[in-house]
Amino acid sequence: MLVLIQSLAFPLLLHSENWNRFRGPDGAGSASSGSFPDAWTAKDFKWSVKLPGVGHSSPVLWEEKIFTTCASESTGEQFVLCLEAGTGKELWRKSFPSKVYPHHKFNSFASSTPTVDGEFLFVSWTTKESNDLLCIDHRGELVWRKNFGKFQTEHGNGFSPVIEGDRVVVTHDHEIESSILCLDRRTGRTLWKVPRTGSKPSASTPLAYHAPNGRGLQFVSNSKSHGCYGVDALSGKLLWETGPGTLDLRSVSSPVLSEGLFFASCGAGSRGSRLVAIRPPAKKGGKAEVAYVLEKNVPYVPTPLPIGKTMFLLSDGGIASCIETSSGKVLWRERMEGNYFASPILLDGKVCAISREGEVRLLSVDPNGMKTLGTSKLGELTYNTPAVSRDAVFFRTYSSLHCLSAR
Repeated sequence: MLVLIQSLAFPLLLHSENWNRFRGPDGAGSASSGSFPDAWTAKDFKWSVKLPGVGHSSPVLWEEKIFTTCASESTGEQFVLCLEAGTGKELWRKSFPSKVYPHHKFNSFASSTPTVDGEFLFVSWTTKESNDLLCIDHRGELVWRKNFGKFQTEHGNGFSPVIEGDRVVVTHDHEIESSILCLDRRTGRTLWKVPRTGSKPSASTPLAYHAPNGRGLQFVSNSKSHGCYGVDALSGKLLWETGPGTLDLRSVSSPVLSEGLFFASCGAGSRGSRLVAIRPPAKKGGKAEVAYVLEKNVPYVPTPLPIGKTMFLLSDGGIASCIETSSGKVLWRERMEGNYFASPILLDGKVCAISREGEVRLLSVDPNGMKTLGTSKLGELTYNTPAVSRDAVFFRTYSSLHCLSAR
């Protein structure tokens, strides 16, 4: 159901900003955008859409199209939707039968965020019996579908696929034999598969890393069994890893790169256990090094947000911290109201943090402290991270999608 909040006489101009994966370009959680109000009400939304199902996946954007997924709580049926970003008009909808299965009370049957390029949308979901990756074109036609086998976990899944060039990468990280896989985006042919040791399943989304000094493209991921590791994008050769013990519990947040360091975290029970800063090898055949470890008030589910030479950390319980990226020095720490699963992003130069309770906070953050500029309510459970274009921000909640246009 589409609810029009304002006149659609002047559709949004989305330019060439493509928020094409979880946390946007390069997984950095930041993109150039217009100016947005510090606070708003539901009346300010350009449009709002009630979805045919529910879920915690985040929306992705390609030019004038926005894509999102959801699922039926009663049957597990999966829905993939494509909407016109400027109006909220549904362009197409695909549904796929699936199954209900036991999962963590904080999870859903549609928690994986799609990834998209100019031709294809890639969607991932799991059941106990399968880990499926689907390729759908921009007209809504299924191009191919691959099943990587049983997915054994008590929590359900949360990882998302990523595209880089002609390759799409997805993890198959669960309690038994695991792997990270690279497929040809057009055909679904497996280009390589790196075996991984199963343990506490990882929900981390891989990061495409262009190593300096001509050392090529790598895909970086993290898990309890292997710590943080890098795989050669062409050959699938494991280039480096920090090993077991780097991350002592389940890894849910995704790796980020800032100031030459990778950051990975882990935790359990809605509490972060440790945040690890990793220095990748400086030369071919070299070893990765742990630069430092933080173990107090670190995120478990939310992914850290780089801001210049600092890093903004938001724990699941609402403790906000700012650290010096190069050293790990804690510059300040403050408590915010609410609990957090959505990852913070930079919106119009401000930190946008969304609580599980659906409260949106826009923050002014610098090395000296944090100031709340405004708060707004989405009115529903929200574990989802927004998508941003130059002229709009798209807020996904448990059952709806909202568009707020720039001023």
